[in-house]
Amino acid sequence: MKISNNLLHLSLKEAFLDIVPFYIMSSIGVLLTNVFNIDANTNNILIKSFLHITNTFSYLFPIFLVIAISYHLANNYHMHRFISIGTSLLIFVNFAWNIENNQLYYKFNMTVYAFIIPIITTYLYIYLSKIKIFRIIKEDNIVSNQLKKIVNSLIPIFIIYLILTFLIPFISDFLHATLEQFFANTVKDLSIEIKTFIQVITTHIIWWFTGIHGTHIYNIFADISYTQQEIFQNLTSETFIYSFLVFGGAGSTLSLIIAIILKSKNYHSRKISFISLPFAIFNINEILLFGLPIIMNFTLLIPFLLLPIINFFTSYLVFSFFAIPESDYILSWTTPIFVSGYLLGNAQSYIFVFLQLFNLIVGVFVYLPFLKLYDQSQELNNNTKKLKEKFNIKDQVDIIEEISFFKTQAEIIKEKSNTHKMVEDLISGDLLLYYQPKIDIKNDQCYGFEALLRFKTKDNKIVGPYFISQIEKAGYNFVIDLWVINQVLQDLEKWHKKSFFPRISINLSPESISNEYIINKIIRKLKNKNVEIEILERTFASEHCKFMKNILKLKANGFAISIDDFGTGFSSLQYLHILPANIIKLDKTLLDNITTSKGKILYKDIAKMCQHLNYTLISEGVETKEDVDFLKSIKIDIIQGFYYSKAIPFNEVYFFNNSTKN
Repeated sequence: MKISNNLLHLSLKEAFLDIVPFYIMSSIGVLLTNVFNIDANTNNILIKSFLHITNTFSYLFPIFLVIAISYHLANNYHMHRFISIGTSLLIFVNFAWNIENNQLYYKFNMTVYAFIIPIITTYLYIYLSKIKIFRIIKEDNIVSNQLKKIVNSLIPIFIIYLILTFLIPFISDFLHATLEQFFANTVKDLSIEIKTFIQVITTHIIWWFTGIHGTHIYNIFADISYTQQEIFQNLTSETFIYSFLVFGGAGSTLSLIIAIILKSKNYHSRKISFISLPFAIFNINEILLFGLPIIMNFTLLIPFLLLPIINFFTSYLVFSFFAIPESDYILSWTTPIFVSGYLLGNAQSYIFVFLQLFNLIVGVFVYLPFLKLYDQSQELNNNTKKLKEKFNIKDQVDIIEEISFFKTQAEIIKEKSNTHKMVEDLISGDLLLYYQPKIDIKNDQCYGFEALLRFKTKDNKIVGPYFISQIEKAGYNFVIDLWVINQVLQDLEKWHKKSFFPRISINLSPESISNEYIINKIIRKLKNKNVEIEILERTFASEHCKFMKNILKLKANGFAISIDDFGTGFSSLQYLHILPANIIKLDKTLLDNITTSKGKILYKDIAKMCQHLNYTLISEGVETKEDVDFLKSIKIDIIQGFYYSKAIPFNEVYFFNNSTKN
């Protein structure tokens, strides 16, 4: 099983999203406590419930995090969910909690470990479960697969527990001492301005990468008592940060909320923004951070980090020229924007209100271009969801994530209209599989069939897959390939009920061949079903390492490998001696040239070379009797083309095979 950064990222996003409902209820409690000064002794049952949820959630948040991350990592890596959750909890509780006098309490702030432990546990389990000597039950069909997984998990779980319970305290103490010393020696003697700047940047990075409250983690390693000191006369560092740098919460996300409300057409983004707005006014933005999400969102990373920096310099410049009057008003981190600016001017001057307004507007314009890119990437994900629902594909594959992150904004915008039309076309019609026969001309019988994609339009016309090039550009190859895998399995099961066991070949895109999850799915569903895998030779040039590994894995599980369209690429001869294939299909373009003497010599010599290397040869594009006679003369036994048959629908395959026997 491949360790995928994209699957890790996807799992973390899903985990944080699961916690959003609890954050909403907790945020209401924070609002009641910090803004309206309501305490737990209130007689109002509803308010008391919210305050209880807030306190309980705050205490149990690390446990929630361990469970959520473990669950989604297990789900996306197809592990046993309870084993993943149970192992992570066992290690976390052993490390994080102390029991004294029948009371349970945290040793210290454990949120960061709640984030790290399930990730390390999952990846260690994936690695250890591959090692055969750790498997108690090695044979198949002795017990059920469920019982086999559980029994074989015992040794990996025990090893993980031993490793992590020994290493985590050691690493934790080392990092804590190192970071504490670093901040004490390096940051301690810096000016308050630089300390404030370092805190803002560091806490934002922690927020974005982990989803953990940056200030809480920063406070573990660094002394932040300086925030109560004045960065300007009558202005503490803490007030400077919360009132002018990060209004709306980390990343100055009040600007993002306004940008979304003004410009975004994405339903999910707008809904989350409207829910978040009342809380963001009081600088509570966890709902937006996890609900949109911003955490681990590469598209919004730059403005999330950049905007507090811009606000720092613009605000610092203004305060360098305008004195701050003495004031009896007390400002807290929850004091709303404009109110804090007005009170800072001692309720007499609006200059600081205008500064906040300026920073807010600048923030909106900083977020807008990135929001546009984010909406485009969300549309790609929504299109993927539509296609998966249309073709009944429930698989969680990380390929679309990679496309969303690494395509440029220009590429996404350029493809948007074509991609949207393609998705609408696919949803309005139906995919079909047709099967083109391959004929053994030496024995006059059907050798097998190639599964070919066809599309039934909304007006019931059967056409070729005209959308394939756009599918590739948009990155949806895996959706089609997964549908083909599922459909071929269904067709084979129907034929097997008739005691008909045809050899079927399927075409896979380079992206799917390079994806270990899809390879494992093919093995799980189509192993021992007489299936060949056809691949394009261009795959070697683009994804050689991943490709070779996965092809060898397919071969080891009994799949025949066929190289499609051989002779059209630049890499043919270069890879001919190392192709991990059983079959080579000579492309039609080579056969079209046998009308010339040079064309015949070329075709004959390529065929002879492949035969000497023990490849089975199939000639594609055979359309005339002259083609057949020539192929017989050079001892090519298997042909495919219109001369014998075009691609036929499922219900004709069984009868065609029987007719060739007769």
